[in-house]
Amino acid sequence: MKKIFRPTIEVKNIDAINFESFYQQGYDNIILDIDNTIVPWNNHIADKTLHQKIIDIKEIGFNICLLSNNSSSTRVHALAEDLNILAVPKGMKPLPIGFKKALKQLDADKNTTLVIGDQIFTDVLGGNIMGMTTILVEPISKDEFIGTRFVRILERVFAGRRIEDGYRH
Repeated sequence: MKKIFRPTIEVKNIDAINFESFYQQGYDNIILDIDNTIVPWNNHIADKTLHQKIIDIKEIGFNICLLSNNSSSTRVHALAEDLNILAVPKGMKPLPIGFKKALKQLDADKNTTLVIGDQIFTDVLGGNIMGMTTILVEPISKDEFIGTRFVRILERVFAGRRIEDGYRH
C-alpha cells in the first residue's frame, strides 16, 4: 500500500484511541468524520455514550470539528450543535478544501490536529494530503451509501484494507 493511503494508526473505534497520549504529544485538535465513524450511516443522532465520549475528549483539552461529505448541512450542524462542537458539511473529502475549512474553524495548525475516520479514500487520504496525523477506525455499521460500498471494494483491492461485510477483520 502506498504511504499516502496508510493511516498513522488503525484502531477498532474511537474508544480505542489514547487521547491523553496524543494530547501529551502536543495534539489539541480533532477533525472527526461522522457517518460510520461516530454514528451509523445517515443517522445523525448522538446517544449518551457518544455525548460522554465527546465530553471526555474535550475535558482532556481537545477542540473538535466534524467534517462530513454529507450533503445535508442541517443534519451535520444539528449533530454538531447537539455535541457542542464545530462542523463543516459538504467537505468534499479527500480534497483539501474541507480540511482547510475545519482547520480554520478550529483556529488550528495541521501539526497539532488529528483526523479520525472510517474510510481510506476520504478521511485518511485527505488527512495525509494535508500532512496531518490520521487515525482509521472500523466502520460502525455495514449499512452504507451505495457509493461507499463500492469504495470499500477499492480499499481492499488498492489499499490492502481487509473488510468483509463492512467490517475490518
